[in-house]
Amino acid sequence: MVVHTIKQNPEPWYREGLRFECVQCGRCCRGQGIVWISPEECNTIADFLGVSQDVLIREYLLECEHGFVLRDHLDMSCVMLQGDRCIIYPARPLQCRSYPFWAEILESRESWLSEASRCPGIDRGRMWSFRDIRERMLR
Repeated sequence: MVVHTIKQNPEPWYREGLRFECVQCGRCCRGQGIVWISPEECNTIADFLGVSQDVLIREYLLECEHGFVLRDHLDMSCVMLQGDRCIIYPARPLQCRSYPFWAEILESRESWLSEASRCPGIDRGRMWSFRDIRERMLR
């Protein structure tokens, strides 16, 4: 007789929670890749900036096959970054709000520590529970 067992996924390495506090240094806004913008986020950002959708699209976004993305400056920093500050921080997109709780960063303790070398807010400040992290996590 062959007995089959179902393997359950092991508990994530961050089960006890993680510390993170945004220090608004702007490092995550430089060279991190594409930031997708949903239609709802377009409305929120345009309202926050006090501009029309047309102006938002023309000056800050690029249209792609699957929607809109934030433009980058020539130095690969986000178009919304002025100095070290995000000009739309209170209205920033979900992708930005969920940082650093991205699947690729949470993949392993080593990935988390590697990101900590770029982000001074990792491993400081508020303790985020496992539940908080999973709710905020961008997959």
